[in-house]
Amino acid sequence: MKKYNNIIGLAAIVLIAAALIWYSISRIWGVGHWILLVLGVAGLAYFLFAYYTGRQKELSGRSLKQGSNMLVQVIAVLAIVAMLAFVTTRQHVREDLTKNNLYSLSDQTEKVLNVLTKDVEIKGFFKSAEKDAARDLLDEYDYRSAHLSYQLIDPDENPDITKQYGVKKYGTLIVESGAKRESVEKLNEADLTNAIVKVTRSKDKVIYFLTGHGERSISDESAEGYKNAVEQIRKENHLVRELNLVRSRRVPDSCSVLAIVRPTTALFPAEWDSVKSYLNRGGKVLLMTDPEHPADVADFAETYGLTIGNDMVIDASGMGQLFGAGPAMPLVTSYDENHPITKGFSIMTFYPYACSITVGSGKDGYKLTSLLKTSRESWAETNVANGKVTFNEGQDTRGPITIAALAEKTTGKSKSVLAVFGDSDFAINGYFKNQGNANLFLNTINYLAEEEDMISIRPKQIDDRRLTLTQADVSELFYLVVIAIPLLVIILGVVIYYKRNRS
Repeated sequence: MKKYNNIIGLAAIVLIAAALIWYSISRIWGVGHWILLVLGVAGLAYFLFAYYTGRQKELSGRSLKQGSNMLVQVIAVLAIVAMLAFVTTRQHVREDLTKNNLYSLSDQTEKVLNVLTKDVEIKGFFKSAEKDAARDLLDEYDYRSAHLSYQLIDPDENPDITKQYGVKKYGTLIVESGAKRESVEKLNEADLTNAIVKVTRSKDKVIYFLTGHGERSISDESAEGYKNAVEQIRKENHLVRELNLVRSRRVPDSCSVLAIVRPTTALFPAEWDSVKSYLNRGGKVLLMTDPEHPADVADFAETYGLTIGNDMVIDASGMGQLFGAGPAMPLVTSYDENHPITKGFSIMTFYPYACSITVGSGKDGYKLTSLLKTSRESWAETNVANGKVTFNEGQDTRGPITIAALAEKTTGKSKSVLAVFGDSDFAINGYFKNQGNANLFLNTINYLAEEEDMISIRPKQIDDRRLTLTQADVSELFYLVVIAIPLLVIILGVVIYYKRNRS
């Protein structure tokens, strides 16, 4: 009988361990887990009962008490270890001790992952030697969301799968959710997070560009066109269309953002009425103009408290000359640190041939924000007719000069936003890829399209924290580590040895 009791006790421990191990693998506690756990606990209880009953006849009261205490202590320790193991499978603690959190995800990415409701699967095609770097990043994503999983595939060992997904280069990531699929060719947090946002987005956003008034062409491949900017918008999985308000007479309900890029002739009053009506119902408008702009463009912006100046911004700091730019191309490094478009934005941007935007008092409940400003060495020149520019006190406005501003108003669940830029050249093909111009333009588009998660994630900077040692420092370390410390240990050992022998 005693033999059978031991078998039951051993089986009970195996059942409990199996339940906990099964859960640690599947991370789901189901009916099967409860069955194993209940059977294990019942078997263990029977074993303990039989053990105490049998031992009571053999042991004295004192020995029984000591044995019982010992057994209870062992069981308590085992129970504590089991509970700790169970809890740690659900709760993880990870700490990045680097100064700039180089190995942690940005707050923006964590926000995306925390609200993820759709299942996302990532397939990474890496050589075996390159998998560790990919795994380090993907583990961070997997840890943050139960809806995300990943698989690393060696293209050389799995050519069929590689061909199925159309992968043509090592290091490619395929992000899937439902029927949507995105390809990421460079392993970095910004591209990967944006791909996750794209495949989980409920519907595509439509960006309309106004036409019919000499605006920048979205199909123009020359240096003056907007084709590069539009192609980047499409890469964000947004749709891009042209809109002629004379024909349609109304901004479509499908419009996520209406872009009015440097009209050279006046719009009809009915067209402006359509734009205002679109804003009033929670629309988003991007207005980009230049120093020589029609009067009705300035009148429209003035309606919302933003004044477009009849001037040209001059930058006398000389910083632009380092990049081949003259004083008529202001360089901007000062951005609003609180607005989502420019929060954490630290890249220089250039604005060829720009005019000022004066932020007044908000009208009709609109809140105004100065998005970016030029340096203190700049000014807004009002007289450029003779081709010579110089600051004239009382006529010109001394810097910093605002070049871009926003007017925003929240009504119920909708939000109306008007973004005004005093320059359209910074996003043309010829300047789009200069410094941070592309990032700023796309950040603005994504913010207006209510896709703040798509706003660029800046790479983290690695500080140079090297330790520089002189020859004297090296000698000191050598004598301390190689000679002094080992010698001290030997002396202590000898002293302890003699003391023990004497005693």
